[in-house]
Amino acid sequence: MEYIKRSIIDIILSRIRREHVIVLTGARQTGKTTLCEYLIPEYLKQPFTYISFDDPDERLRFQSSAIAILESIKTPIVILDEVQKIPSLFDPIKYVIDKQKRKAGIEKKFFFLTGSSQIVLLKNIKETLAGRVVLLNLYPFSLSEVSVSGTVPLLARLWEDTKLTKKDVEQFRSLSPERVRLIIQKRDEHQLWGGYPPVWLSREKADKINWLKDYRKTYVERDISDVGQVANIDTFVQAQKLLCARTAQILSISEVARDLSLAVNTVKRYINLLSMSFQCYMLPPYYENIGKRFIKSPKIYFPDPGLNRVILGELAVGSGASYESWVFSELIKWKQLQTIEPDLFFYRTSGGMEIDFLLKGEKIVLPIEVKSSYKVTYADGRNLESFMAEYKRVVPLGIVVYRGKELSEIRRNIWAVPDWFLFAG
Repeated sequence: MEYIKRSIIDIILSRIRREHVIVLTGARQTGKTTLCEYLIPEYLKQPFTYISFDDPDERLRFQSSAIAILESIKTPIVILDEVQKIPSLFDPIKYVIDKQKRKAGIEKKFFFLTGSSQIVLLKNIKETLAGRVVLLNLYPFSLSEVSVSGTVPLLARLWEDTKLTKKDVEQFRSLSPERVRLIIQKRDEHQLWGGYPPVWLSREKADKINWLKDYRKTYVERDISDVGQVANIDTFVQAQKLLCARTAQILSISEVARDLSLAVNTVKRYINLLSMSFQCYMLPPYYENIGKRFIKSPKIYFPDPGLNRVILGELAVGSGASYESWVFSELIKWKQLQTIEPDLFFYRTSGGMEIDFLLKGEKIVLPIEVKSSYKVTYADGRNLESFMAEYKRVVPLGIVVYRGKELSEIRRNIWAVPDWFLFAG
C-alpha cells in the first residue's frame, strides 16, 4: 500500500538521534498508528515491536509486569499506541529509559508513545518523563502533504529569507497551467472536507459524511466519556455546536455561558476538553506588553472544515470565518515543522484595527491578512501597512493570503499570495 509521506517524519528522524523517547499526540484518526507502524520503521530501516493499549488484554498484561515486558523486547524500536489508556505505564518506561542511560552495555531502544488525548498524557509526562521526551503533534493532512508538491512552501522561504525574492516570483510564473489547476482542485477539496486521512482517501461524498458523523459520535461517546469530566453529554454536544459556530471569532466565555444557561466554570471546562482533545484551539492576542496577552480574550478556532460541517448540521459558518479557520489550520501544521517553532497570535487595537495572524520569531514578525475572495486590491493592504509602520524594526513584509491565482505586490513590501502557493508551493 502506498502512503502519503507526513511532513513531520523529517522532524522525528532528526530528533530521535538526540532523544530516545518521542511522544506523538493528536486527534483520533490523524494517522499516528500508520506513521509509527509503517512509515517510521521504513525510514529507520530497523525492526520494531508494536503494542496497542486499545487491546484490554495488553493493558492487563502490562499492569502486572510492565518492566519485565519492556526489558524483554528485543527490537530496537518499540511503539506503544494509545498509552493514555494505561497511565500506570509511565513509571516503568521511566525506569527502563534511565537504566539504558546508566548501563553502556545495554542496547538502546527508541520508544514511540502515541495518544489521542493530551489530558492524560501531559499530566503523566510532567510527573514522570519531564526532560526525557520529545513531544510532537500529528495533525490531519496539510495541503502540502495531499498535493505532494515536492517543493518547499513559499511560507517557509519567506520565514527563512524575510523577503519575497525575484526567484520566488519566477518560480510562480513558471508553473504550468496544468499544475495550477491540479493544486487548486486539491485546495478546494481540502477546504471543503478537511484533512483527516480516512475522509481524504474516501471517494464518495456519502462515505466522507458518514465517516465524519461516526467520528464525531465516537469522540463524544468514547473520548469525552473516558475523561469522565462531563456529567451531561447532551449539554456538552450543544456547547460544542455553539462554540464551533463562533470559529474565527473573539471568544466571550460569559456570553457562551449565558446562551447555554451554564456556569462560566462549566463552559471553561468544556473548552479545555475540546482543546486538549485537539478539536479546537485558542489563539492569543499580541501585545508588546507580554502580560496583556494573558488578560485579553483569545480567538477560538475549529480548524477542520469537514468536521465542522457535521458538528453544525444545517447551520453554516460564514465563508470568511470558514476560510480563516482553514488558514489557521495550515499555519499550526506549518509552524511545528520549523527548526525553532514560531509563536502565533492575532492583533487587534482598541480602535478596531485587526491583523488576522502574526507569526513571531526571535527577530521577525510576519503579519498575515486573510481574504476569502478571489481578488485582492490596494485597499486590502491598509491594516498591514499601518502595522508595518508601527513595528518596522521587526516586520520586513506583509502577506495577504487569498483564493486567487495572481502573485502581486499591492503596496510596498505587501504581497497578495494565493493560498495554494503559500502553503503547498
